[in-house]
Amino acid sequence: MYVDLEIIELLDELESMINNASSIPFSQKSGIDKNEVLGVIGEIKSLVPEEVKQATWINKERHKIINDAKIEAQELVEQAKKEAQRIQDEYNEKVEELKKNSDEILNAYLESSEPIQKAELQAKEMIARAERIAGEIRLGSIEYADNVLLSLEHNIKDLLEEVSRDRLELNPEQ
Repeated sequence: MYVDLEIIELLDELESMINNASSIPFSQKSGIDKNEVLGVIGEIKSLVPEEVKQATWINKERHKIINDAKIEAQELVEQAKKEAQRIQDEYNEKVEELKKNSDEILNAYLESSEPIQKAELQAKEMIARAERIAGEIRLGSIEYADNVLLSLEHNIKDLLEEVSRDRLELNPEQ
């Protein structure tokens, strides 16, 4: 309570300095003693409770943490997208390779003295195998991307909970 009264008195003194400052001729401006005003401001700052200074620091740190988390989240999303694209490209390569292999085998059977039905059956099996492998690769890429996004979601939730706790510590009356 005593500190609050001192601050109010110093603010009154500062206001009085400004109100009583001499006017500069032919202007709306006034001249004040810079060192005197800065001295009063320094006194006011020294009377500000430590809790207010800590709250200001905590608020700055909170903003820094949130910004860092946003940057990290963006980086993780970009990494997940790149990895998903890499997996998709790999999947497409495997499908093309398997199709090429099945075409080569089919042509080899047709050129040989084997019956055409056996060659067609073999080709169908290879195509089915290729499609099954391609499906597994696709599901694996989706699962990987989902795991990365789930991890990102947990990190962001943890960060938001920490921010909420910090806000409650700053203002426990809410």
